[in-house]
Amino acid sequence: MENNHFKIGKFDVVELAKKIGTPLYVYYGETIEENFKKISSAIPYEMKQIHYAIMCNDRSDILKILLNLGAHIQANSLKEYKLARKIGFANEKISIATTNMSASDMREFARLGAMINFDSVEEIERFGKIALECNAKNKKIGIRIFVHQETTGQYTTNAPYLPKARVGIKQEKFSELKNTAKKFDLKIVGVHGYLASNMLDLEPFLELNKFLFDCAKQFSDIEYINFGAGFGIALKPNEKDFDWKAYGENVISIMKEAEEFFGRKINLKIEPGRSLVGNVGTLLTEVTSIKNMDSWKEAGVDCGFGVFARPYIYKWNEGGYHPVVSADNFKQESNETYTICGNSVLQGDYLAEDRKLPSLKIGDFLAILQTGAYGATMMSLFPGMRRAGEILIYRNKIKVIYKTEKI
Repeated sequence: MENNHFKIGKFDVVELAKKIGTPLYVYYGETIEENFKKISSAIPYEMKQIHYAIMCNDRSDILKILLNLGAHIQANSLKEYKLARKIGFANEKISIATTNMSASDMREFARLGAMINFDSVEEIERFGKIALECNAKNKKIGIRIFVHQETTGQYTTNAPYLPKARVGIKQEKFSELKNTAKKFDLKIVGVHGYLASNMLDLEPFLELNKFLFDCAKQFSDIEYINFGAGFGIALKPNEKDFDWKAYGENVISIMKEAEEFFGRKINLKIEPGRSLVGNVGTLLTEVTSIKNMDSWKEAGVDCGFGVFARPYIYKWNEGGYHPVVSADNFKQESNETYTICGNSVLQGDYLAEDRKLPSLKIGDFLAILQTGAYGATMMSLFPGMRRAGEILIYRNKIKVIYKTEKI
């Protein structure tokens, strides 16, 4: 760290911030490679498919790195599906999980022979009719299973915590589901499940894996089990990294059981999104104000809810927690406590609360870490914010994805 400045690769982020402007998302391509190889090596199963959840970060340059690594894609919409195809992902390397599709989207998916995991019997009925009308070549479908599993101490977003959990097909509807598929000559070849987001504990995944295998056993034409997503990354100082080795041992054990049960090889699919690109990104922002607020001190910065929404949506001291460091004085002792606030008039526009940092002054730069997933892709620019810039550092070169907006 030359001059006490924070660096990404060989690049001084203070110099980047001054040259390109802030707010600025910086992605580091080598970390994508490290993350992918770590996850892949933890699951040494021949018929393994790592489906990157494209909604985490859909920037083309990031997708191209993943394509070259041999990744597959998990898409949530026709738009994401077509983006993946444009980048170069083959049709058979894309899995789709979405809800409430329009008839036009269904027709397009059917025409293109896309692989869809449906989340309701009603949608399968609608798709079956459309598939017959357009003489769709691909009659294979997957199903998303309704998962209702209690977890504790996690950043959860799924069924047990919602008043009207809606995504997925319940087991009691499997008989109706089979009849509907048969009526339209559709073949159910895969099951898919999802529990929650950013989970670090292993146990909920082990329970989910067993549950999905039990569901898969009820369908004779199974070709894959998609164990879903939600793999967390450590954010707070007391958190430990997700145990990929133990996860891999468990899921491979289940796949061996599946091979014995079905008498053939079965594809193993997982959907790491945030765990692939979360720690790839850093958000640089300039300190624009220092305010003494009686019992606490505010450091105002030139980005907020409209540029980086995760702290607001998931709560800045809970699921939306992100480490923050001083880019100018990275190695200096942290002897001051600041609450980092955005530049909107929203009372809840906090990015970080009560963080120990070196003494800050107007014009300093802060680096908000772990912002590679659900950062720039969630930008609303509300209320009237300037668009953040985005750059990729890869192989010691800088690629400008978007320029920081100038007003």
